[in-house]
Amino acid sequence: MRDRSSFRGGVSYRRNALIIGAMLFVALVAFLLDTQGVLTPVRAYLTNSLTPLVSSVYGVNLRASDLLAGSQDLQRVTQERDTLLKENSDLKAQILRIPQIEIENMRLREQLRIEKTHPWQLIGADVSVQTLADGRRIVLIGVGSSSGVKVGMAVISRYQSSPPALVGVISVVNVDSASMTLIDDYSSVISVQAYHGTAVVRGILQGSIQQNGMLQMSEIEREAEVADGDSVVTAGLTRLYGPSLPNAAIPADIPIGIVKSTRIDGRSKVVDVQPYINPELVHYVWIIHNDTK
Repeated sequence: MRDRSSFRGGVSYRRNALIIGAMLFVALVAFLLDTQGVLTPVRAYLTNSLTPLVSSVYGVNLRASDLLAGSQDLQRVTQERDTLLKENSDLKAQILRIPQIEIENMRLREQLRIEKTHPWQLIGADVSVQTLADGRRIVLIGVGSSSGVKVGMAVISRYQSSPPALVGVISVVNVDSASMTLIDDYSSVISVQAYHGTAVVRGILQGSIQQNGMLQMSEIEREAEVADGDSVVTAGLTRLYGPSLPNAAIPADIPIGIVKSTRIDGRSKVVDVQPYINPELVHYVWIIHNDTK
């Protein structure tokens, strides 16, 4: 068995040597033929035939590489675009918010000025819906019981150069909203007083279904001295004589308007009052939450 293995090893060795020798012989013959120029046409033919194939394969590799790089670049550009779009959207939102912030700051500064010059604690609110038809003047505002608003509280506002003046009274309260009856609503009745020099003339101020913007002050003594230009403010009589009634929350001396005309009606006097503020032009109000006087 050992002799058979040795014999196989010798055969394999001789075969390998024969192959190597044959390859060397072929290489030598090819070298000699090439030096004599015999293989030049063959080499040229192979070069011309293989070059396009090699170039094509190389080009495919380049295109595949370019395609991969292009895909990565497209993904990066898309991400950058999305980031820029979001930043642009956020910036636009901030720019749009700036005027609103300025308005809110202006209203807050105005509220602080009013609270500084009057014994009132105020709650600011936007006017959202108005019902102005058939003599009714009802306004919905954006605060309610969750902010401490109660029925009967006085509502004031400012318009242009007017003083802080009464525009209505809270009539219905929800959790986050409330309805306000404007002072020109035909159902509005408020105790008021007019200042004529050192004299104080009391009466009742009522809304009107007329469209002239005037309020009517009645229940005035015939001999009472009232003249055009006299100022009219709240009297706060309900607080004194009917503390359990809704209007008891209305403090005295809230500006309302000025006397425009007077006339005699039987045994009493009637006064037309021009309010400082047209309640229908109001878009922001303050509710008098507490009177510290």
